[in-house]
Amino acid sequence: MLGLVVAGGSLKDRYRLGRFPLPHKGMGEVWPAHDTLLERPVIVKFVAVSDVELVRRFRREALLTARLDHPGVPAVYDLGLEAGQPYVVLQKIDGITLTDLVAEHAPLPVGWVAAIGAQISSVLLAAGQIGLVHRDIKPSNVMLDTSGAVKVLDFGLAAVPDDERYSRITQTGQSLGTVGYMAPEQILGERVDHRTDLYGLGATLFDLLTGRPPFDGVTTTTTLRHQMSSPPPRPAELRPGIPTVLDDLVHALLAIHPQNRPATAADVYDVLAPLSQDLPSIPGVLNESVQAVRAYAAILGRVPQQTRPTTRHAVERTELDVEQTMNHAEQLYAAGEFRAAARQWRQLAERLAGQRGDDPLVFDLRLRAARAHVALGEHDRALRYLRMLLQERVDADGAEHAAVRELRQEIELLSRERSAPHQPPRSTPDAGR
Repeated sequence: MLGLVVAGGSLKDRYRLGRFPLPHKGMGEVWPAHDTLLERPVIVKFVAVSDVELVRRFRREALLTARLDHPGVPAVYDLGLEAGQPYVVLQKIDGITLTDLVAEHAPLPVGWVAAIGAQISSVLLAAGQIGLVHRDIKPSNVMLDTSGAVKVLDFGLAAVPDDERYSRITQTGQSLGTVGYMAPEQILGERVDHRTDLYGLGATLFDLLTGRPPFDGVTTTTTLRHQMSSPPPRPAELRPGIPTVLDDLVHALLAIHPQNRPATAADVYDVLAPLSQDLPSIPGVLNESVQAVRAYAAILGRVPQQTRPTTRHAVERTELDVEQTMNHAEQLYAAGEFRAAARQWRQLAERLAGQRGDDPLVFDLRLRAARAHVALGEHDRALRYLRMLLQERVDADGAEHAAVRELRQEIELLSRERSAPHQPPRSTPDAGR
């Protein structure tokens, strides 16, 4: 138990903890709580870290996780510290974990296995759009709520492999995950990407289909050895009659090498969605009176999909658009169109912030836009933007980071220039825009 967590205690004079923590095998503890301000039940997750740097990294990752706006992910309501102990306040889900679902209702109908897997795939698609890798997809981290909707839990410790500013709590050379479900690259402490989560999805589908994990050795060592050296298992060997396409998919998802797995979560979804038909009732799990969510989802499902969910080609197209926009803004600036250039940089920054979170490129674009106002002779406006960026940088990197010191010096220099006799802008061909 975390020494600072007190049963029945209060956080921020708002969240009143329950009497006992919930069963939880991950880092830290998970408590039921009540939000006394909004009068609703919530979940409070504490993370057992004491190092100041790790606390700061946890905060960054939780903030980025909050950007994952998807109905299959519990909402992040709040984030804070209690006596130096970081915590996250999350939406409470009324449902059952897949672990309990398998224990009580195995073997699950193939249609339900496909429906659950397709919903997890859609969550992984959304996570991939902002660069998140869950790293611990398994039955106990997925819930089926009373409406039949899937909720993927524990995104608060997700990794952002391509962004050092969102450094992971577990660093390269260490493994994070659950034996039997974490991918071989995790076991080896190697770099992870979206295909790591596809492995966890494959292991989860195997469990749902057969009622047992795909790798279940007598000891942890034998389980890991099977994962690293044995051919991926096929669920059809334990449950004859599984559709061949589903058996092949699970087999491919459990490939030892990432390059041998399906390329994207969209590819997995395309296989599972057609199998998600004729879903029978699950007594004691689904609330047959819950019609509002299903009615809403039924209509949403009829909306035509203009483009296939995120694929490699779509990502490449987006990157090309970003490059073209940046080049155009630089050309505008070089031609003296400072205001138009600032507008393009700022608009691009806001678009990328919604897709990637606090990507370093977002900060760079905002910095360029701020500096463009210096060229226009608008020192006050430039200083206002620069000071906002300085605070953002301090929060992310600390007050003594080299980039923070450089930006502070730039602000001081510009402040002195503002106090000097007025100088006309270098050029104002677009001043009226």
